[in-house]
Amino acid sequence: MRRLCVLVGVLVLMPLVPGTAHAYDRVAYATPTTMVESPKGSEGSVRATLALGTVAAGTSHNLRSEVVVGDGRNDGAVSRVAVGHKITCQAVGGTTLAGGQIWSGQNLLENQQNVKLVVRMVFTPATTGNYQCLLRVYLNDGLASGRETAKLVSGFIADIDGPVAPVVQTFGANSNTHFALDAPGKQLHPVTYQPLPGATSFLATTDVYVTSCYGTGGNACGPGSYPASGTARVRFRTVATPSSTAPGCVAQASPSTTTPVSNRVHHLRILGQLTVTQPAGGCGTWRVNAFAEDNGGTLPFVIHGTPYGVTYVRPPVRS
Repeated sequence: MRRLCVLVGVLVLMPLVPGTAHAYDRVAYATPTTMVESPKGSEGSVRATLALGTVAAGTSHNLRSEVVVGDGRNDGAVSRVAVGHKITCQAVGGTTLAGGQIWSGQNLLENQQNVKLVVRMVFTPATTGNYQCLLRVYLNDGLASGRETAKLVSGFIADIDGPVAPVVQTFGANSNTHFALDAPGKQLHPVTYQPLPGATSFLATTDVYVTSCYGTGGNACGPGSYPASGTARVRFRTVATPSSTAPGCVAQASPSTTTPVSNRVHHLRILGQLTVTQPAGGCGTWRVNAFAEDNGGTLPFVIHGTPYGVTYVRPPVRS
């Protein structure tokens, strides 16, 4: 049954987890507003706070945030602006925890409206305590020379289905991974997962954050000489490989997608997910990773490491 919640005296039907008939376990909603530039050094404005309550050490919660943004302006005129989007988790009254955050965002082009941004992660505190996770949506300063603004149309942060186990997660390497034009593809952000005994499926998520490289570089690309403009074309999929070769134990992958990332969009998040199946007797451990390569683009690109990328594996979402 879908849950109901009351938001400022209004009865709200809670949204469903994408691809399921399951309502989120708990949700906190952002208030629509016109955003202004965040000060340099700021973590970004908090738009909603999800109270998790007391969470025991080592207990995992799968979080998801969606926001809709648009109408970028500079001194009131239509303009390209840079939107940041984060989940950050902390003890109540504390500060953001290491391993308790995921970063994302992208450039909104002129006249873009109702652009949906998504981030997701697993939060697993090391110690028992009273925790909260914050939705941060903000404008980076400096893309345009004047006073930049954009609309936050809607947004939420949610706990998908309460405590979940077993879970494994990585936010990727401490360095970025560079992809040259026409170069071989690369495996990214691998984890090893042991499903529960008797489990016949599990859910693998591999989300990556891409920056196209142009001009003199910067923004993770490193200094250099890149084409003045163009588009990176990122072929991407999620891959799961079993350790066992027993009958029914086979490598699996999501369908490949190719995503363009122009020099003007510059940064883009690509979402990857795969439901992996196995016989009830199991297939030993599984290696799960993202795979990416150039697919005929005109710009090289970078895939970011921590805290932008994430791979996590968990049991299927409870119905």
